[in-house]
Amino acid sequence: MKRRFDTLFGRLALLIIAALVISHFSYLTILRSDRDDTRIQNAADQMAFLIKSAAEVHDGRSSLTLPDLVQVVPAHLAHGDEFEPANQAQRLTVQLARRLPPGTELRIERTPPPRIWARLPDHNYWIATPILSVRSPPGTATILPGLAVVIGITVVFALFAAWQLQRPVRDMAAAAEHLATHRTRTPVKERGPLELRQLTERFNRMSNDIVQTDRERNTMLAGIAHDLKTPLARLRLRAEMLDDPQMSDGITRDAEAMARIVDQFLLFARGVESDGLPTSVESRLPYVIQPFTDQGHAIELDLHAGPTFRLKQTFLERILNNLLDNAVTYGRAPLIVRTKHDAQGWQLSVEDNGPGIPEADLNRIVRPFVRLDPARGGNAHCGLGLAIVDKLTQQLGGRVTFVNRQEGGLRVTLHFPLTASEA
Repeated sequence: MKRRFDTLFGRLALLIIAALVISHFSYLTILRSDRDDTRIQNAADQMAFLIKSAAEVHDGRSSLTLPDLVQVVPAHLAHGDEFEPANQAQRLTVQLARRLPPGTELRIERTPPPRIWARLPDHNYWIATPILSVRSPPGTATILPGLAVVIGITVVFALFAAWQLQRPVRDMAAAAEHLATHRTRTPVKERGPLELRQLTERFNRMSNDIVQTDRERNTMLAGIAHDLKTPLARLRLRAEMLDDPQMSDGITRDAEAMARIVDQFLLFARGVESDGLPTSVESRLPYVIQPFTDQGHAIELDLHAGPTFRLKQTFLERILNNLLDNAVTYGRAPLIVRTKHDAQGWQLSVEDNGPGIPEADLNRIVRPFVRLDPARGGNAHCGLGLAIVDKLTQQLGGRVTFVNRQEGGLRVTLHFPLTASEA
């Protein structure tokens, strides 16, 4: 099963959410740290001003009126614990010491209201000033609900933007799948960023060229095949009129071989009519293999898919006839036709006991007019049999794989999804 995040939209969503969460929490951390430092520095500035002003008033160098909470006490009457850096007072007293003359003694009084005692160098008195309020920023528990709402709203809009961004790519993937299976052009609407619009425009142009090339090739093949039918009919008629039976039989066999090649041309060019209801594959298989068994070819059936494996009868017969004809021509008996059902869908395979195919050629044998020489040559074959199988299988929504068996021979497997029987 495709993983949800193994898509362009899934990865964009993860990237956007991670970037938003990291950026918001980083900004929150920096903001909290900066506000805390600013408040401590402001409080230290004010307390240093009060201590210096109190010293000037006590020494008679200033006539300022000090707040009631600021006291000047002789050294022998001062009280308070020894200063120990702790909690908020640690950062505050460090900043305060930097603003007072070097050598200033500082003590902290922990009894409410907390005060700081300062004794300037060469002074025989202590100055007590209250610790100005240095409130910490709101706790994480207080900020998280609001932050979650902001991130949630931002994520919704970001995911909508990511969805809009991946739509052209998704539509292009669907159009490419349709082009590969049905060989028909589905124009993709040009939208999104400039690069995606350019990509869409070039994809539409490429798909149009592919469909046009296919149409021209199929028209040419159909025309050639149609034009050859009449000369072949005349050739068979003249062969029957010959007095030499041996020559007549030889010409007739050649004419029939050419007729089969013409039929393959027409089938590849025109395809198969898609009308008709699906039929049970396993119930139809005995009738499909009957002509081959009548000719003395040993064919075994190994059926395990059940009656729910259904394909359109015309497609099924065309596919199996080409596979069996290929197997009896290039392989060796016995042939095995298997069906199987698993979680991914249905499988239909044809196996032979022949020499198989070189590994390097497995990927190119479905190309039209490809004939592997010399082992896979033969009369009445033009290299379209497996290409027709691949084309018809794709039209049914399936795919074809080729594997050389360990015990010898070629296994051709047709994989159909669970919805193939409904196509």
